[in-house]
Amino acid sequence: MIDLHIHTNATPHHAFWEPAALAAAAAERGLSVIAATDHNTTANVRALQAAGAEHGIWVVPGVEIDSAYNGKLWHTLVYGVNPDAPALLALCAEVFTRNAEDAQRLMQLLPERGFTLVGLEELGRSPNVADVATALAKQNELPNRQPREGHEEAGMRYILTEMAGAYRPLGVDAVIQVAHKLKGIAILAHPGRSKGIYAIPADAADIAALAAVGLDGLEVYYPSHTTQVEQFLLAQAKQHKLLVSGGSDSHHPRQPLAEIPVENVGAFLARLSR
Repeated sequence: MIDLHIHTNATPHHAFWEPAALAAAAAERGLSVIAATDHNTTANVRALQAAGAEHGIWVVPGVEIDSAYNGKLWHTLVYGVNPDAPALLALCAEVFTRNAEDAQRLMQLLPERGFTLVGLEELGRSPNVADVATALAKQNELPNRQPREGHEEAGMRYILTEMAGAYRPLGVDAVIQVAHKLKGIAILAHPGRSKGIYAIPADAADIAALAAVGLDGLEVYYPSHTTQVEQFLLAQAKQHKLLVSGGSDSHHPRQPLAEIPVENVGAFLARLSR
């Protein structure tokens, strides 16, 4: 059994798995292969690999990169790359640098449009785009706000739809290029997940476009994917000759690890072991 999508406490602010505890939990669950896929950092990969080795678990090095393509936000999982590779570390750093620069630009542009931004100075750190989006939606009426939409999502929706180019996440194609340069594998994370502006389910056109720029595979097996979604993604993977992966996206011990049969992702594991 495997789980190829797990976050440790290296993921900023919202993941709490300690590497040793995660490896022990994976062993108890009977997993033979897991992956460290923190958001935009590989800081805990080595520690999890060492902890996994104590339990006979193969820990695949990975990272989940915040990215975008064709006007939609995506997460791109990169696997099988040396976690200390300078090009990968530079890619991760660019995510944070771009985000900080875009936040500063938005803090200038939004007041020019008549919007009020309050509370950002109280964060005690440099605001990111999500912080600005939250402040925007808390203090202002937004024309495209959806029912029951939270502040962060509502603000981000406005930024993405009404302020083209103001927020510049890395392109999935750029992530793929770095992954391939380093002999790694690029997988589209949770393509069937529906989570508002942050996760619009990928349709056939999205997958075809990403396959055309070199995407290697799809994360088919994911907790919120229904059987119908899995079948759609499996068909898309077959059509575009994409690898199949899967994982729990667990961020802490209260989120159970996945138990995906090895044979479900055999081609993916075979590519990793080359």
